[in-house]
Amino acid sequence: MHPVQPSKLPGTPVKRVVIAGGGTAGWITAAVLSKCLGQHLDIQLIESEEIGTVGVGEATIPLLMTLHDVLEIEEPEFVRATQATFKLGISFENWRDVKENYFHSFGKTGTSHWSAGFQHFWLEAKERGLGHDYGDYCLELRAGLDNRFATNEERSVCNYAYHFDATLYARYLRKYSEALGVQRIEGKIAKVHTDPTTGFITGLAMEKGQLIEGDLFVDCTGIRSLLLSDTLGVEYEDWSHWLPCDTAVAVQTASVGEPVPYTRSIAHPWGWQWRIPLQHRVGNGIVFSSKHISPEEAKAALLANVQGEVLREPRFIKFTPGQRKEVWRANCVAIGLSSGFLEPLESTSIHLIQKGALRLVELFPANGICQSDIDEYNLQARNIIEDIRDFIILHYKVTNRTDSPFWDYCREMEIPKSLQHRIEQFRQTGRLVNRPGELFGENSWVQVMMGQGITPKAHHPITRNMSNEALADFLSEVRKDVARKMVKMPKHQAFINTYCKAEPPMEVSMPKPNVAAAANVTGMSLRFNAKAKIKTMTLDGGAKVFVIDNFLENPEELVALAEAVSPQFHFQAGHPYPGPQLLLPEDLTAQIDGFFQEHCRERLGVKHPVGMYARFSRVVTDPSQLEPRQRVCHRDDTGIEHGHSMAALVHYLFQDEALGGTVFFKSLMSPTQLHQFRLDTSALDGATFAAKYGIEAGYMTDTNRYFERIGYVPAKWNRAVFYDGGILHSGNIQWDPERYYSGNGRLTVNAFFKHRNVMA
Repeated sequence: MHPVQPSKLPGTPVKRVVIAGGGTAGWITAAVLSKCLGQHLDIQLIESEEIGTVGVGEATIPLLMTLHDVLEIEEPEFVRATQATFKLGISFENWRDVKENYFHSFGKTGTSHWSAGFQHFWLEAKERGLGHDYGDYCLELRAGLDNRFATNEERSVCNYAYHFDATLYARYLRKYSEALGVQRIEGKIAKVHTDPTTGFITGLAMEKGQLIEGDLFVDCTGIRSLLLSDTLGVEYEDWSHWLPCDTAVAVQTASVGEPVPYTRSIAHPWGWQWRIPLQHRVGNGIVFSSKHISPEEAKAALLANVQGEVLREPRFIKFTPGQRKEVWRANCVAIGLSSGFLEPLESTSIHLIQKGALRLVELFPANGICQSDIDEYNLQARNIIEDIRDFIILHYKVTNRTDSPFWDYCREMEIPKSLQHRIEQFRQTGRLVNRPGELFGENSWVQVMMGQGITPKAHHPITRNMSNEALADFLSEVRKDVARKMVKMPKHQAFINTYCKAEPPMEVSMPKPNVAAAANVTGMSLRFNAKAKIKTMTLDGGAKVFVIDNFLENPEELVALAEAVSPQFHFQAGHPYPGPQLLLPEDLTAQIDGFFQEHCRERLGVKHPVGMYARFSRVVTDPSQLEPRQRVCHRDDTGIEHGHSMAALVHYLFQDEALGGTVFFKSLMSPTQLHQFRLDTSALDGATFAAKYGIEAGYMTDTNRYFERIGYVPAKWNRAVFYDGGILHSGNIQWDPERYYSGNGRLTVNAFFKHRNVMA
């Protein structure tokens, strides 16, 4: 350990900022500080790949655009990088009562008068028998329910937010921040050092002995709050008596249809469920009260209420709704879960991170940390989270549900006086008064209060000044304007396709074992050659490929198995492989996995294995019949969920070396060009693709104008090649029908080992 240096005294200018923890909170903070103050600061961020992040928050609110404006982020690039879709609001289902739904949109409903909000005029019209549904006067609501979306550079078409992959968002901001000079330090924090005189944190000692010193520390260590809570002793204020849900269980599923431009929030007898559509998958979860349902029952309920193939094992997150009594103490500021957490309802978690980071810039110490800045930061943080807290409690408190003890408790519970005042004022007068700086505006409160079942007993008398004809014309023009704008908007998916479509998946994620193949073999064992040596081949650019000759002592038995089950080989619909395939039996797959874990896992940098599969494969497609995506090199990791990677194996099981080994490539295109190229391989027909890129039907074996060949492993009987599936590659197919159609042809075993990049 390095000796601890005495802390700088309060009042000394801040030059060194240390962010403890990565994830969304850490990298938003790093991005904001580096963009706004990076020229004057030394910024370091500590995170460990062995420590997971919560990472289930995928829905946002429109004010995220404020952050992106500060960071000068280009929207199409960000959307593609995070597999994002657009969000116009939230559909609340079964909240007011079972089978009763409403929509909380991000838009403006109608036109307000300086003396009274639009709801007063609508209430007056309803009283006179005029007007339509309240939602008919809101573009965002109508467009959302009709699955439409559009925007332009001025963002004037509608008010919107995003659904995105939180892990990819953190990765995107990490790249952004590091380009601005943020230094990332990999490792775990073993001890936090403080100055006994000032109480300031002086440094963070790492497990491997390094000491990271700083002047200001940002705690982004999650629910544990290693710095603010564990070290500085700031207490937590528990709000679970108002927000009874204390656990979430989340799972990802494959998409089964076009993404809708809104989040679904579906109430259940013990909590609620979310569905968040991304371009490549759907995020699902249940938020529940552990007093009213067990974790096992909640998991079962989640899996029974999702659509599409489950892509990963559901995972649980325990939390206590509430807030730290201080979020800045001494020289430590907590941002994200370390400062407090409400729950995912209304998608405010990322907004609170954003506000915390921007507030830190606004109140950043000029000539050193002073108590007045600390007090102001804490006051603003408390005001905003209490306003959000009240808005979320509203959804639980105001309900007609009487079908379960959970909803009985929510309906009868005592609530904060600030919320009780708002509810009663709206119930009596239809009036809502926001204080400056509140997140949710008047229209949000109106939509939720009326959606949950409150009908005001009165409304503003100024509405009585309008005649029936004038009031009807006023409402009609608003409704017609909404309808005119909506019909001009494309469907959500169509807009994504033309504006910001992300690269489509090309590989199957994790196929299920093929029972038919397993039924044809009993007791077979792969005998790995203990004397075989693992040779390292270095590709141009430095990537490593590992080659093992004489891989098995009994390769003939594996070939005999392939011959025995050859009638079961089949072309897999939608798969780019140019030939039939068949999954290996489970016992043989497990044996290959065991070899990989023991001998190749560390060589390929695999830290957190998730699963694997292995298959027989044969190339049999005539070059003239190849689709565009089969004419170019590919990666093995493009079809798996983000935050994961793939290592791979190809085992050559043919004697004729002329059937070809494996060629590796690198792209000669910019990332934007490569993205469009990959889109076109799936979207264009063969003739159009050839006309655009000059790539005729045929197998790719060498450098062209788009890709450079960086290495080649020749084929050899019983040779195994282990490699990083993220490297572009292709079979070295020198087509000769007699060779490829004869016997087993180019028979190989391909195995894919999926792993997480960080612990989840």
